[in-house]
Amino acid sequence: MKQLKNSIYVGSLLSIMVISCQEKETENKDFLFEKVESSYSGVHFRNDLKFDEKFNIFTYRNFYNGGGVALGDVNNDGLIDIYLTSNQGENKLYLNEGDFKFRDITSEAGVAGTRAWSTGVAMADVNGDGWLDIYVCNSGDIKGDNKQNELFINNGDGTFSEMAEQYGLADQGFSTHAVFFDYDNDGDLDVYLLNNSYQAIGSFNKMQNERPRRDPVGGDKLFRNDGDRFTDVSEEAGIYGSVIGFGLGITIGDVNRDGWMDIFISNDFFERDYLYINNQDGTFTESLTDYMRSTSAASMGADIADINNNGYLDIFVTDMLPESSQRLKQITTFESWDKFQFNVQHGYHYQYNRNMLHVNNGDGTFSDMGRLANVEATDWSWAALMFDMDNDGLKDIFVANGIYQDLTDLDYLNFIDNEETKRAIISQDGVDYRKLIDPMPINPVSNYAFKNKGNLEFENVIHQWGMGDPVHSNGSAYGDLNNDGAMDLVINNVNSEVLIFKNKSLELLPENHYLKVHLKGKGANTSAIGTQVRLLIGDQQLYQEQMPNRGFQSSVDYRLNFGLGKADKINEVQVRWPDGKITILNDVGVNQILELNWSDAVEPPAGFIFFKEPQGQIFQKASNEILDFVHKDNQFIDFDRDRLTYHMLSTEGPKAIWGDVNGDGLEDVYLGGGKGFSGQLFIQQTNGTFRKTVQESLFADRFSEDTHGVFHDFNGDGHLDLFVASGGNESGFGALDLSDRLYINDGKGNFTKSESSGLANFKNSSSVVRLIDVNGDGIKDLFVGSRVVPFLYGVNPNSQILISDGKGTFREGTAQFAPSLNEIGMVTDAAVVDYDGDGKEDLILVGEWMAPTFLRNTGKGLEKIAMPEMQQYKGWYQAIATGDFNGDGKVDFILGNHGLNTRFKANQERPIRMFVNDFDQNGSVEHLYVQKEGGRHVPFTLKHQLEQQVPSIKKRFLKYSAYNDKYMEDIFTPQELKNAVMQEVNFLSSAILINQGEGKFEVKALPREAQRSWMYAVLVTDLNGDGADDLIMAGNLSGAQPQVGQYDGSYGEVLLGDGKGDFAYIPNRTHGLQLQGDIRDLQLVELKGAKILMVVKNNAPIEFWKVKE
Repeated sequence: MKQLKNSIYVGSLLSIMVISCQEKETENKDFLFEKVESSYSGVHFRNDLKFDEKFNIFTYRNFYNGGGVALGDVNNDGLIDIYLTSNQGENKLYLNEGDFKFRDITSEAGVAGTRAWSTGVAMADVNGDGWLDIYVCNSGDIKGDNKQNELFINNGDGTFSEMAEQYGLADQGFSTHAVFFDYDNDGDLDVYLLNNSYQAIGSFNKMQNERPRRDPVGGDKLFRNDGDRFTDVSEEAGIYGSVIGFGLGITIGDVNRDGWMDIFISNDFFERDYLYINNQDGTFTESLTDYMRSTSAASMGADIADINNNGYLDIFVTDMLPESSQRLKQITTFESWDKFQFNVQHGYHYQYNRNMLHVNNGDGTFSDMGRLANVEATDWSWAALMFDMDNDGLKDIFVANGIYQDLTDLDYLNFIDNEETKRAIISQDGVDYRKLIDPMPINPVSNYAFKNKGNLEFENVIHQWGMGDPVHSNGSAYGDLNNDGAMDLVINNVNSEVLIFKNKSLELLPENHYLKVHLKGKGANTSAIGTQVRLLIGDQQLYQEQMPNRGFQSSVDYRLNFGLGKADKINEVQVRWPDGKITILNDVGVNQILELNWSDAVEPPAGFIFFKEPQGQIFQKASNEILDFVHKDNQFIDFDRDRLTYHMLSTEGPKAIWGDVNGDGLEDVYLGGGKGFSGQLFIQQTNGTFRKTVQESLFADRFSEDTHGVFHDFNGDGHLDLFVASGGNESGFGALDLSDRLYINDGKGNFTKSESSGLANFKNSSSVVRLIDVNGDGIKDLFVGSRVVPFLYGVNPNSQILISDGKGTFREGTAQFAPSLNEIGMVTDAAVVDYDGDGKEDLILVGEWMAPTFLRNTGKGLEKIAMPEMQQYKGWYQAIATGDFNGDGKVDFILGNHGLNTRFKANQERPIRMFVNDFDQNGSVEHLYVQKEGGRHVPFTLKHQLEQQVPSIKKRFLKYSAYNDKYMEDIFTPQELKNAVMQEVNFLSSAILINQGEGKFEVKALPREAQRSWMYAVLVTDLNGDGADDLIMAGNLSGAQPQVGQYDGSYGEVLLGDGKGDFAYIPNRTHGLQLQGDIRDLQLVELKGAKILMVVKNNAPIEFWKVKE
């Protein structure tokens, strides 16, 4: 909903989606989910919204947020009943009479509610008498209604008494949802009340962050259960309750596995989400920015569960990003880089328009893996539920979707911004809201059901499972309505009947077993809320927590249902009750309801630890006192010039260059500087620390950006000289600061720039330099890779061979010794190694929009080898390193690539391409990213983005609907496309190349977990002393347009090799690395006999990590 702030909550004129030539999905009896018709179930409920001149989407921004669903056994007959909230109508309670037949008992139970606008609903035994009560949140801004929340206390005889005021829960804020849980572990249920701000979005001054200031009317609240009444303890507990709290989701779980419940709040609009870590003393510490590097921008509903069966709770949050390119271009805008940075600088964190799957790393951090899992785009989404929908042992993801009118349709925004429209709508009598609202398009969309295929791979099977009919859904809940061990689904919709889906797993997938755990609490916590349950099946674990109030405005079945797949026995059931006592059962049968009583629990035996954390990590953070260096970059913004690109090139440094410059036997290090900041030389001391030196020559060249370098005795005096490559994306063609530099060493570590090196003649944007003897004279020459043609990103630059005379002077040798280096590609890294075993060093290149490229040393020069099979591995590579991964004596390679945790999905059939041309002939080039679809190309560029660069587009496509389905071939002429430079990428995984000899390589993608970010640095070493090569990798890129989002999922990757060419991914919690920022280099060094990992970052301090021997 964050996009509403740009559109004043307005909508669209998209054509209504039509399903033609098909029968309704629900008529197919072979679907996993079967729709239960209301004529059979007796649940005749619709959340209908009627137009009102005074109360509508323009006067109340949450008008289409919909109602909630609560599932629970209100009469203790063993069957799950249904409570549904309505915005304008009566709330309803339906009693389950078996076999999916329900009876409306709302009137006799007295639970219809008396308020004008109901939202969320929570079922909980509030007074601890063994009967589920119902708490209804109310909101809206309707004259004559005070929005007071209602608490219906179950009398145990089929009736309820409204007692919110008596219990202190008659809050009058704009309430969204409430969760009952025991935050202080005192044995009774407290409640967190989620409220949504009432203030108009456009009225805030975001430079004055209101977060710490408590709002007396609205704001979230934490109520402590004091027996017969609840007390507001929000402020003393550290809970924010400000006017910028736009809470739409509340999710409770033990994220750090300390036995105390933590709180995740998903906030809409510009306010960031909150993650409250329980301090175990009645207070919380809001810690989101420590745990999560980025969040959803328009955070809606959320859920928490162990999605990858590793025993740690993960968090899934919904947003508003459409999946289809056509719909995305019709209803979506993204913040500019400047506006995004403004929000970051003012404390609103890194927020992006997409769903996020925050995977718990188990070390106090999360990585958003939504893009890798392919769950990042589900349209305007509300409910998020993670549960095992097919009982295969893997939790799936259900997303409830749809906004009744497309409020952000870009054609509609232009329509209402038209002066003629304004005159027709606005008069002296006010605004004619009917005329304003009626043109908004109505586009029902399908919900999403992501089947978990394991290894963080999901597939949307909503149609295959029979629930794909388009609808406008909001609150949703799962529960076993017929006690068959499969979770059914109830979905509350706007202007449509509630949907009840029967899960037919028992019938269609009988090989998939289940275990239902029914927890019996004690004292005031009769449902044992907060209990943690783990099943051990072979080497697999399944984990859930008892927390029924979840999803969006809803509550699920109180009984925990575990899908077991084909397992026919559970080795062990482990239960940790809220007081720390445990229950353990061995050899438990499947397909049963297991009833467990808290009162039967015992103290854990000596040595038993429910949550066992890894011990003996490989890496341990070392003191930064070893070397005091902070890399600084200038404030150049690539997107100010290249407006249609998505990734910065100006933040790819620095590198660390090692060599003994003063002849004392200790390795010293040069660390490159950003443009405007000098590189620095540090001399190693005998105590393992480094002393910074003053080098006037280096300071004088501070306006060159250092991208790489090498120490070597270039003038034959026996001392290591320093060659520094100059590059970056800031300087124009022929700029003096692009010249590479040679600094001559006096033997004592003092360097003077050589004025006779000949390097001033070459002004390329260099990225990498490697020593190689290309002419066989025994003198090391230089390969210098070029990253980019200044101001012409996308055009392949010329890389170079510089021939050394051994006296400190270089001449151009490319044409003579390596002519294929001309326009070879946008090189980012290179390796010099004898890959073919002929005794001569060869050159292997990687780069952006490049396939791995091999140049064989013939003894007379470098010859590019034709490897057509490598063309299917064109990547966005940033790093290459060598090793022998299978122990056959041949040189293998590791390639650091873009990864799979990205919006860009590329393969052979559907590559990502970039067209580069001055399409409007105004003297500056445009870069158009596209996805190949058959023989045509779908642009990523939005209409308003393109017309800012090519103004004629505005006239050719007056409406977004005229543009959003167009291919490049429809937008530009054949000649314009023919004249464009085209680049292609079709392989984004970081991978190893296994050398099979005779110029053949096997390409093996690294494990999926290692693809969570862009890898800029790779290191090959033997970490565990088994004789096999292992890998350390790091990267990330924060310099990415908000439209695609920064690449921040990696905290450092470690993979252990088996010596046979395969690598096992090791989680951070096990190996210990927790690297922050944009990593650009990794170096393993020995200091005073200890192995130390040096981590070099862009625009940040250097880090050191001790390596366990």
